[in-house]
Amino acid sequence: MSNEPMKVGIVGAGNISATYVATLHMFDFIRVKSIHDLHDASARKLAEQFGVETVALDAMLADPQIGLIINLTTPVSHHAISKRALLAGKHVYSEKPLGVSMVEAEELMSIARAAGLRLGCAPDTFLGGGHQLTRRLLDEGRIGKTISATAMLLLPGHEHWHPNPGFFYGRGGGPMLDVGPYYVTNLIALLGPVREVFGTAKVTRIERQVKTDPHRGETIKVLVPTHLTGVMEFHSGATVTIATSFDVIRHKHNQIELYGSEGSMVTPDPNNFSGKVEIFRDGDDAWREIAVDHPYTEGVPGHLGLRGLGAAEMVDSLRSGRPQRVSSELAFHALEVMTAFERSAQSRGVVAIHSSCGRPDPIPRTANEGRFS
Repeated sequence: MSNEPMKVGIVGAGNISATYVATLHMFDFIRVKSIHDLHDASARKLAEQFGVETVALDAMLADPQIGLIINLTTPVSHHAISKRALLAGKHVYSEKPLGVSMVEAEELMSIARAAGLRLGCAPDTFLGGGHQLTRRLLDEGRIGKTISATAMLLLPGHEHWHPNPGFFYGRGGGPMLDVGPYYVTNLIALLGPVREVFGTAKVTRIERQVKTDPHRGETIKVLVPTHLTGVMEFHSGATVTIATSFDVIRHKHNQIELYGSEGSMVTPDPNNFSGKVEIFRDGDDAWREIAVDHPYTEGVPGHLGLRGLGAAEMVDSLRSGRPQRVSSELAFHALEVMTAFERSAQSRGVVAIHSSCGRPDPIPRTANEGRFS
Protein backbone atom coordinates (compact mmCIF):
# COMPACT_ATOMS: atom_id res chain seq x y z
CA MET A 1 0.00 0.00 0.00
CA SER A 2 1.15 3.55 -0.75
CA ASN A 3 2.76 5.55 2.04
CA GLU A 4 0.70 8.54 0.93
CA PRO A 5 -2.10 9.53 3.35
CA MET A 6 -5.47 7.92 2.68
CA LYS A 7 -7.82 10.45 1.07
CA VAL A 8 -11.26 10.48 2.68
CA GLY A 9 -14.69 11.65 1.58
CA ILE A 10 -17.32 12.36 4.24
CA VAL A 11 -21.03 12.01 3.48
CA GLY A 12 -23.18 13.87 5.99
CA ALA A 13 -22.36 17.20 7.63
CA GLY A 14 -24.60 16.91 10.66
CA ASN A 15 -24.06 17.25 14.40
CA ILE A 16 -21.14 14.81 14.71
CA SER A 17 -19.26 15.53 11.48
CA ALA A 18 -16.94 18.26 12.77
CA THR A 19 -15.70 15.95 15.54
CA TYR A 20 -14.91 13.28 12.96
CA VAL A 21 -12.86 15.66 10.85
CA ALA A 22 -11.03 17.05 13.89
CA THR A 23 -10.17 13.54 15.08
CA LEU A 24 -8.98 12.38 11.66
CA HIS A 25 -6.72 15.43 11.41
CA MET A 26 -4.80 14.05 14.42
CA PHE A 27 -3.33 11.33 12.17
CA ASP A 28 -0.62 11.86 9.57
CA PHE A 29 -1.82 8.95 7.40
CA ILE A 30 -5.32 10.38 6.71
CA ARG A 31 -6.47 13.48 4.84
CA VAL A 32 -10.12 14.49 4.52
CA LYS A 33 -10.49 15.67 0.92
CA SER A 34 -14.19 16.38 0.42
CA ILE A 35 -17.58 16.61 2.10
CA HIS A 36 -21.08 16.07 0.76
CA ASP A 37 -24.44 16.79 2.35
CA LEU A 38 -27.93 17.15 0.91
CA HIS A 39 -28.03 20.52 2.65
CA ASP A 40 -25.36 22.54 0.86
CA ALA A 41 -25.12 25.13 3.62
CA SER A 42 -24.15 22.48 6.20
CA ALA A 43 -21.49 21.06 3.90
CA ARG A 44 -20.07 24.50 3.08
CA LYS A 45 -19.86 25.45 6.76
CA LEU A 46 -17.92 22.29 7.61
CA ALA A 47 -15.70 22.63 4.54
CA GLU A 48 -14.81 26.22 5.40
CA GLN A 49 -14.05 25.26 9.01
CA PHE A 50 -11.48 22.65 7.97
CA GLY A 51 -10.29 23.89 4.59
CA VAL A 52 -11.67 21.07 2.45
CA GLU A 53 -13.95 21.00 -0.61
CA THR A 54 -17.66 20.33 -1.04
CA VAL A 55 -18.71 18.05 -3.88
CA ALA A 56 -21.71 16.18 -5.23
CA LEU A 57 -21.98 12.58 -4.06
CA ASP A 58 -21.48 11.19 -7.57
CA ALA A 59 -18.27 13.19 -7.92
CA MET A 60 -17.00 11.98 -4.56
CA LEU A 61 -17.63 8.34 -5.41
CA ALA A 62 -15.99 8.75 -8.81
CA ASP A 63 -12.89 10.45 -7.41
CA PRO A 64 -9.96 8.02 -7.90
CA GLN A 65 -7.96 9.72 -5.15
CA ILE A 66 -10.52 8.89 -2.45
CA GLY A 67 -10.02 5.49 -0.88
CA LEU A 68 -12.40 5.72 2.08
CA ILE A 69 -15.96 6.99 2.43
CA ILE A 70 -17.16 7.86 5.93
CA ASN A 71 -20.94 7.63 6.14
CA LEU A 72 -22.40 10.07 8.70
CA THR A 73 -25.95 10.16 7.38
CA THR A 74 -29.05 9.27 9.43
CA PRO A 75 -29.58 5.56 10.20
CA VAL A 76 -32.20 4.94 7.50
CA SER A 77 -29.70 6.16 4.88
CA HIS A 78 -26.72 4.13 6.08
CA HIS A 79 -27.40 1.12 3.87
CA ALA A 80 -28.00 3.00 0.63
CA ILE A 81 -24.96 5.28 0.97
CA SER A 82 -22.60 2.54 2.16
CA LYS A 83 -23.76 0.22 -0.64
CA ARG A 84 -23.11 2.87 -3.29
CA ALA A 85 -19.66 3.56 -1.87
CA LEU A 86 -18.71 -0.13 -1.75
CA LEU A 87 -19.94 -0.69 -5.30
CA ALA A 88 -17.79 2.29 -6.32
CA GLY A 89 -14.76 0.42 -4.96
CA LYS A 90 -14.30 2.48 -1.77
CA HIS A 91 -13.61 1.24 1.73
CA VAL A 92 -16.43 2.34 4.05
CA TYR A 93 -16.67 3.38 7.66
CA SER A 94 -20.19 4.13 8.89
CA GLU A 95 -21.78 5.68 11.91
CA LYS A 96 -23.87 3.17 13.83
CA PRO A 97 -25.84 1.12 13.14
CA LEU A 98 -24.42 -0.73 10.14
CA GLY A 99 -28.01 -0.95 8.83
CA VAL A 100 -31.44 -0.70 10.38
CA SER A 101 -32.04 -4.42 9.75
CA MET A 102 -29.99 -7.58 9.62
CA VAL A 103 -30.78 -7.93 5.91
CA GLU A 104 -29.27 -4.52 5.16
CA ALA A 105 -26.17 -5.20 7.23
CA GLU A 106 -25.66 -8.66 5.73
CA GLU A 107 -25.82 -7.29 2.18
CA LEU A 108 -23.17 -4.66 2.94
CA MET A 109 -20.84 -7.27 4.44
CA SER A 110 -21.34 -9.55 1.43
CA ILE A 111 -20.48 -6.76 -1.03
CA ALA A 112 -17.39 -5.77 0.97
CA ARG A 113 -16.13 -9.37 1.18
CA ALA A 114 -16.65 -10.00 -2.54
CA ALA A 115 -14.76 -6.81 -3.45
CA GLY A 116 -11.95 -7.23 -0.90
CA LEU A 117 -12.89 -3.94 0.77
CA ARG A 118 -12.81 -2.95 4.43
CA LEU A 119 -16.11 -2.15 6.13
CA GLY A 120 -16.12 -0.65 9.59
CA CYS A 121 -18.81 0.77 11.82
CA ALA A 122 -19.06 2.88 14.97
CA PRO A 123 -19.10 2.87 17.90
CA ASP A 124 -15.38 3.12 18.47
CA THR A 125 -15.43 4.38 22.06
CA PHE A 126 -14.16 1.03 23.35
CA LEU A 127 -10.78 2.00 21.82
CA GLY A 128 -10.52 4.84 24.36
CA GLY A 129 -8.03 4.74 27.20
CA GLY A 130 -10.57 4.16 29.98
CA HIS A 131 -12.09 1.14 28.26
CA GLN A 132 -8.72 -0.28 27.25
CA LEU A 133 -7.72 -0.07 30.93
CA THR A 134 -10.92 -1.93 31.86
CA ARG A 135 -10.08 -4.61 29.29
CA ARG A 136 -6.55 -5.00 30.67
CA LEU A 137 -7.78 -5.30 34.26
CA LEU A 138 -10.30 -7.95 33.23
CA ASP A 139 -7.68 -9.89 31.29
CA GLU A 140 -5.33 -9.72 34.28
CA GLY A 141 -8.04 -11.29 36.45
CA ARG A 142 -8.31 -8.34 38.80
CA ILE A 143 -11.94 -9.18 39.63
CA GLY A 144 -11.66 -12.90 38.88
CA LYS A 145 -14.04 -14.56 36.43
CA THR A 146 -16.82 -12.25 35.30
CA ILE A 147 -20.13 -13.62 36.52
CA SER A 148 -22.54 -10.85 35.62
CA ALA A 149 -22.92 -7.15 34.89
CA THR A 150 -25.43 -4.34 34.63
CA ALA A 151 -25.69 -1.84 31.78
CA MET A 152 -27.95 1.16 32.30
CA LEU A 153 -28.72 3.71 29.58
CA LEU A 154 -31.50 5.79 31.09
CA LEU A 155 -32.27 9.13 29.42
CA PRO A 156 -35.26 11.51 29.18
CA GLY A 157 -35.03 11.62 25.37
CA HIS A 158 -33.08 13.44 22.65
CA GLU A 159 -35.78 16.07 22.14
CA HIS A 160 -34.31 17.80 25.21
CA TRP A 161 -30.96 18.59 23.57
CA HIS A 162 -30.65 17.66 19.88
CA PRO A 163 -31.38 20.38 17.27
CA ASN A 164 -33.18 17.89 14.99
CA PRO A 165 -34.35 14.95 17.13
CA GLY A 166 -37.15 13.55 14.97
CA PHE A 167 -35.18 10.70 13.37
CA PHE A 168 -34.32 9.27 16.79
CA TYR A 169 -37.95 8.17 17.08
CA GLY A 170 -38.31 6.71 13.57
CA ARG A 171 -37.16 3.51 11.91
CA GLY A 172 -33.59 2.76 13.00
CA GLY A 173 -33.93 4.96 16.08
CA GLY A 174 -34.93 4.44 19.70
CA PRO A 175 -32.59 4.04 22.67
CA MET A 176 -31.40 0.53 21.79
CA LEU A 177 -30.28 1.29 18.23
CA ASP A 178 -29.14 4.86 18.87
CA VAL A 179 -27.20 4.79 22.15
CA GLY A 180 -27.40 1.06 22.90
CA PRO A 181 -24.59 0.27 20.42
CA TYR A 182 -22.06 1.93 22.77
CA TYR A 183 -23.12 -0.37 25.62
CA VAL A 184 -23.56 -3.60 23.67
CA THR A 185 -20.36 -3.16 21.64
CA ASN A 186 -18.37 -2.30 24.75
CA LEU A 187 -19.65 -5.40 26.54
CA ILE A 188 -18.82 -7.64 23.57
CA ALA A 189 -15.31 -6.15 23.42
CA LEU A 190 -14.91 -6.98 27.12
CA LEU A 191 -16.75 -10.31 27.46
CA GLY A 192 -16.87 -11.78 23.95
CA PRO A 193 -19.91 -12.78 21.86
CA VAL A 194 -23.49 -13.17 23.06
CA ARG A 195 -25.33 -16.51 23.04
CA GLU A 196 -28.96 -15.46 23.60
CA VAL A 197 -31.23 -12.59 24.61
CA PHE A 198 -34.50 -12.12 26.46
CA GLY A 199 -36.19 -8.74 26.49
CA THR A 200 -39.24 -6.54 26.91
CA ALA A 201 -40.07 -3.34 25.00
CA LYS A 202 -42.69 -0.63 25.07
CA VAL A 203 -43.63 2.78 23.68
CA THR A 204 -44.35 4.99 26.67
CA ARG A 205 -45.64 8.05 24.75
CA ILE A 206 -46.77 8.03 21.12
CA GLU A 207 -45.81 11.70 20.67
CA ARG A 208 -42.93 13.89 21.85
CA GLN A 209 -42.52 17.66 21.80
CA VAL A 210 -39.21 19.17 20.70
CA LYS A 211 -37.60 21.31 23.42
CA THR A 212 -34.80 22.86 21.32
CA ASP A 213 -34.41 25.33 18.47
CA PRO A 214 -34.93 25.48 15.52
CA HIS A 215 -37.81 22.96 15.85
CA ARG A 216 -38.97 23.95 19.36
CA GLY A 217 -42.62 23.07 19.96
CA GLU A 218 -42.94 20.69 17.01
CA THR A 219 -44.49 17.27 17.60
CA ILE A 220 -42.60 14.02 16.91
CA LYS A 221 -44.50 10.82 16.15
CA VAL A 222 -42.90 7.92 18.03
CA LEU A 223 -42.63 4.83 15.82
CA VAL A 224 -40.20 2.68 17.84
CA PRO A 225 -39.97 1.36 21.42
CA THR A 226 -38.57 3.92 23.83
CA HIS A 227 -37.96 1.61 26.81
CA LEU A 228 -36.28 -1.78 26.39
CA THR A 229 -34.99 -4.02 29.16
CA GLY A 230 -33.61 -7.52 29.16
CA VAL A 231 -30.84 -10.02 29.77
CA MET A 232 -27.91 -11.05 27.56
CA GLU A 233 -26.23 -14.40 28.15
CA PHE A 234 -22.67 -14.50 26.81
CA HIS A 235 -20.80 -17.57 25.56
CA SER A 236 -18.35 -16.90 28.39
CA GLY A 237 -21.14 -17.66 30.88
CA ALA A 238 -21.62 -14.07 32.03
CA THR A 239 -25.17 -12.73 32.20
CA VAL A 240 -25.80 -9.01 31.75
CA THR A 241 -28.92 -7.09 32.73
CA ILE A 242 -29.46 -4.16 30.37
CA ALA A 243 -31.95 -1.29 30.27
CA THR A 244 -32.12 1.32 27.51
CA SER A 245 -34.66 4.11 27.79
CA PHE A 246 -35.71 7.53 26.55
CA ASP A 247 -38.31 7.65 29.36
CA VAL A 248 -36.25 8.17 32.53
CA ILE A 249 -36.01 11.71 33.88
CA ARG A 250 -33.16 11.04 36.34
CA HIS A 251 -31.35 8.09 37.94
CA LYS A 252 -28.33 7.13 40.07
CA HIS A 253 -27.06 4.02 38.29
CA ASN A 254 -23.52 3.64 36.98
CA GLN A 255 -23.53 3.04 33.24
CA ILE A 256 -21.74 -0.34 33.40
CA GLU A 257 -20.76 -2.38 36.45
CA LEU A 258 -18.95 -5.72 36.17
CA TYR A 259 -19.26 -8.37 38.92
CA GLY A 260 -16.57 -11.03 39.20
CA SER A 261 -15.75 -13.97 41.44
CA GLU A 262 -13.16 -11.88 43.32
CA GLY A 263 -14.51 -8.35 43.07
CA SER A 264 -16.45 -5.72 41.16
CA MET A 265 -15.53 -2.96 38.70
CA VAL A 266 -17.20 0.28 37.60
CA THR A 267 -16.24 1.21 34.04
CA PRO A 268 -16.32 4.57 32.23
CA ASP A 269 -19.42 5.69 30.36
CA PRO A 270 -19.32 3.64 27.11
CA ASN A 271 -20.54 6.74 25.25
CA ASN A 272 -17.20 8.40 26.12
CA PHE A 273 -13.61 7.38 25.46
CA SER A 274 -12.36 7.58 29.02
CA GLY A 275 -13.45 8.19 32.59
CA LYS A 276 -13.13 6.80 36.07
CA VAL A 277 -12.33 3.09 36.54
CA GLU A 278 -12.97 1.76 40.06
CA ILE A 279 -12.39 -1.68 41.58
CA PHE A 280 -13.59 -3.25 44.82
CA ARG A 281 -11.91 -6.56 45.58
CA ASP A 282 -13.03 -9.11 48.14
CA GLY A 283 -11.56 -8.00 51.47
CA ASP A 284 -11.23 -4.30 50.56
CA ASP A 285 -12.70 -1.57 52.73
CA ALA A 286 -13.51 0.86 49.93
CA TRP A 287 -13.60 1.30 46.16
CA ARG A 288 -10.22 2.10 44.63
CA GLU A 289 -9.77 4.21 41.52
CA ILE A 290 -7.25 2.90 38.98
CA ALA A 291 -5.43 5.63 37.06
CA VAL A 292 -5.96 5.52 33.29
CA ASP A 293 -2.53 5.02 31.71
CA HIS A 294 -3.58 4.08 28.16
CA PRO A 295 -3.60 6.36 25.10
CA TYR A 296 -6.65 8.00 23.53
CA THR A 297 -8.41 9.64 26.43
CA GLU A 298 -9.14 13.14 25.10
CA GLY A 299 -10.18 14.54 21.74
CA VAL A 300 -9.68 17.94 20.16
CA PRO A 301 -11.02 20.66 22.52
CA GLY A 302 -14.50 21.82 21.59
CA HIS A 303 -15.51 18.53 19.97
CA LEU A 304 -17.39 15.42 21.09
CA GLY A 305 -14.48 13.28 22.20
CA LEU A 306 -12.53 11.17 19.72
CA ARG A 307 -15.38 10.04 17.46
CA GLY A 308 -13.82 8.90 14.22
CA LEU A 309 -11.00 7.08 16.01
CA GLY A 310 -12.33 3.81 14.59
CA ALA A 311 -12.02 5.11 11.04
CA ALA A 312 -8.39 6.02 11.71
CA GLU A 313 -7.80 2.58 13.25
CA MET A 314 -9.27 0.96 10.14
CA VAL A 315 -6.93 2.90 7.85
CA ASP A 316 -4.00 1.97 10.09
CA SER A 317 -5.02 -1.69 9.91
CA LEU A 318 -5.07 -1.47 6.11
CA ARG A 319 -1.59 0.00 6.04
CA SER A 320 -0.17 -2.63 8.38
CA GLY A 321 -2.12 -5.58 6.93
CA ARG A 322 -3.77 -6.60 10.18
CA PRO A 323 -7.46 -7.17 11.06
CA GLN A 324 -9.27 -4.03 12.13
CA ARG A 325 -10.59 -3.71 15.64
CA VAL A 326 -13.77 -1.76 14.76
CA SER A 327 -14.94 -4.39 12.31
CA SER A 328 -18.16 -5.10 10.44
CA GLU A 329 -18.29 -8.50 12.17
CA LEU A 330 -18.39 -6.80 15.55
CA ALA A 331 -21.01 -4.30 14.36
CA PHE A 332 -23.10 -7.07 12.78
CA HIS A 333 -23.05 -9.17 15.95
CA ALA A 334 -24.00 -6.13 18.05
CA LEU A 335 -26.85 -5.31 15.66
CA GLU A 336 -28.21 -8.85 15.89
CA VAL A 337 -28.10 -8.65 19.68
CA MET A 338 -29.83 -5.25 19.76
CA THR A 339 -32.60 -6.17 17.33
CA ALA A 340 -33.15 -9.42 19.24
CA PHE A 341 -34.57 -7.52 22.22
CA GLU A 342 -37.59 -6.28 20.28
CA ARG A 343 -38.04 -9.70 18.64
CA SER A 344 -37.95 -11.29 22.09
CA ALA A 345 -40.48 -8.79 23.40
CA GLN A 346 -42.84 -9.61 20.52
CA SER A 347 -42.51 -13.39 20.93
CA ARG A 348 -42.23 -13.34 24.74
CA GLY A 349 -39.40 -15.84 24.43
CA VAL A 350 -35.63 -16.25 24.42
CA VAL A 351 -33.96 -15.40 21.09
CA ALA A 352 -30.78 -17.23 20.09
CA ILE A 353 -27.98 -15.16 18.54
CA HIS A 354 -26.57 -16.84 15.42
CA SER A 355 -23.68 -14.54 14.50
CA SER A 356 -20.41 -14.31 16.38
CA CYS A 357 -17.19 -12.32 16.45
CA GLY A 358 -13.87 -12.30 18.23
CA ARG A 359 -12.89 -9.86 20.94
CA PRO A 360 -10.99 -6.98 19.29
CA ASP A 361 -7.28 -6.99 20.07
CA PRO A 362 -6.36 -4.52 22.81
CA ILE A 363 -4.36 -1.41 21.95
CA PRO A 364 -0.96 -1.71 23.63
CA ARG A 365 -0.60 0.54 26.65
CA THR A 366 2.73 1.72 25.20
CA ALA A 367 1.25 2.84 21.85
CA ASN A 368 1.81 6.49 21.03
CA GLU A 369 -1.23 8.57 20.16
CA GLY A 370 -1.39 8.73 16.38
CA ARG A 371 -0.63 5.00 16.19
CA PHE A 372 -2.40 1.79 17.25
CA SER A 373 0.48 -0.63 17.86
